Amino acid sequence: MKRLIILAVLCAFVLSAAVASAADIKASGAWVVEANWNSNWDFKTKSGANSEDREKSAFGVHQRLTNTFQFIANENLKGVLQTRYGTQNWGARSFAVGAGDSRSNSATSNRITVRQAYIDFNWPDTTVHVRAGYHGVSMPAAFGGGSMILDEEIGAVVVSGAFTDNVGYLVGYARAADGYDFNGVAAPAVNNDTKNYIDAYVAALPLSFEGFSFAPFGVYAPIGKGVTAATATGGLNHAGLSGRNATNQAGKDFDNAYWLGAAFTMDLFDPFVLKADVNYGKVSSKEEQNRRSGWLFDAALEYKGFDFMTPELFFVYTSGDKRNGNASEAGKSNRMPMLAASNWAIGSFFFGGDRLLAGSIEERNNYLGFWALGLSLKDIQSFAEGLTHDAHIIYAKGTNRTGYDYYTYGRTLTDKDSLFEVDFNTAYKLYDELTLSLDLGYLNLSTKESRFNNTAGYKGGDAWKISTGILYSF
Repeated sequence: MKRLIILAVLCAFVLSAAVASAADIKASGAWVVEANWNSNWDFKTKSGANSEDREKSAFGVHQRLTNTFQFIANENLKGVLQTRYGTQNWGARSFAVGAGDSRSNSATSNRITVRQAYIDFNWPDTTVHVRAGYHGVSMPAAFGGGSMILDEEIGAVVVSGAFTDNVGYLVGYARAADGYDFNGVAAPAVNNDTKNYIDAYVAALPLSFEGFSFAPFGVYAPIGKGVTAATATGGLNHAGLSGRNATNQAGKDFDNAYWLGAAFTMDLFDPFVLKADVNYGKVSSKEEQNRRSGWLFDAALEYKGFDFMTPELFFVYTSGDKRNGNASEAGKSNRMPMLAASNWAIGSFFFGGDRLLAGSIEERNNYLGFWALGLSLKDIQSFAEGLTHDAHIIYAKGTNRTGYDYYTYGRTLTDKDSLFEVDFNTAYKLYDELTLSLDLGYLNLSTKESRFNNTAGYKGGDAWKISTGILYSF
């Protein structure tokens, strides 16, 4: 009996020691279900020669579950793991009938993916903050909700901190691709002679003073000689590297890429807030048709003097392709290259911005080469507590020359195309953690003088969406 008591005490001691040394676990997440009705998103109001073939409409239900777990050792050290199930349509893959049955479970039908996994710590007795692992990295951006250059999950180590109360710093190294075909499908054996990699060295110098902030930054991306125009355009995240013609010739692959930019915000004249960004990027190649360089400028004036809403007037310009190019005139692209961008948006339809899952077109690489003028009325307080609205009106026109053969109809705007967008979005907080939403959007694409208008069925026209959903955030 005495031995049993001693053994029980020892077990209790070991268990308490293990508990005392274990990390605290904090969970958060966002669970979303959205139903979406849409019509004519490809802007083919009458396809082919059959004038009775009307615009296409569709309905789908989409779902995504994102969970974030923080394993906290103390206030200076933690590990973060974020998982995601979806995004997927009901009836397909993860949400197909029977997909949850272990007998039919497979990597393509039902799986939870790791979205982020990194170590987060402060260097002892300093203000130096380090993140190492697979996590979100974004270059500074004052407007648009994120960077158009780099704003995505990526394997990286990033060090940030402050020189003074007003001057900070951020430096980091990231690897966007290594030994893959850039589709994320196959992983061939690594060949040191092939050098299938895309690296990124990032740096930013955020400055913050009373009344304004300014954050210049730069990105340098060495590209391995094994990366070709064909492989770089194969995956979504790397589609923005190549020029308009994806043809590759032996020995004429990419050299390197770089980006420079700055984000500026000024609230010196409160309640007016001015925001602006300037970005420039260039990708080099021995083959002219694989080269790409261009720039982005945006500016927004926000007024915060109203209690019932926040109006914002904004303007965006991105450079477009200049030549009347075709197969025999294979010149470089004048659209700004992108490494990976996932959050930049204006409005909530054509240029991204949907608050849930599938209510936006948001094909950023394809739609580059435009200017847009818009007005947003944000956080409109409605008649009931917890009920708010957002409204957007946007007019956009292409900056790409009409004659190119490498544009995507309904996404790339030429200088003869114009687009008009109206959005009205509603959110109601049923609980602090549970939000119901209803987003309405209308688009009109005019292609009257465009090269697209010469193709049967490519007539522009109207498109619309109705998106309603539930968001549980905890």
